[in-house]
Amino acid sequence: MAGKGRQRKQKSASKKGRVPVVWIIFAFSLLILVLAVSGKIPFSNTDKRDGRSFHVNGGETRPVVDPSMFTGLTRAAYAAARNYPEVLDQVYCYCDCSEPPFYHKSLLSCFTEDHGAG
Repeated sequence: MAGKGRQRKQKSASKKGRVPVVWIIFAFSLLILVLAVSGKIPFSNTDKRDGRSFHVNGGETRPVVDPSMFTGLTRAAYAAARNYPEVLDQVYCYCDCSEPPFYHKSLLSCFTEDHGAG
């Protein structure tokens, strides 16, 4: 009899261990479904805005600051912005400079001032 009691405890313990995993998988699947239905899948271009990332206005016309004003990696970043402005003008800047007081149009806008690589 003692052996049967142990087996029951082991079976119930193994079932308890699987339940949270099932719930985690269910919650993750539900999250993916909600994101897919809403069209807000991170790091994807679901809205097909001419290849631009997220919600970039683009169209920056101001010149890039001269890279020789900086040193090291900052100089390299400004040189890249000067060499490839059409690429940076299609990239969203995550420093929230599209908000007041800067109102930038894209990542390229950051390099028209002195905070582009800072």
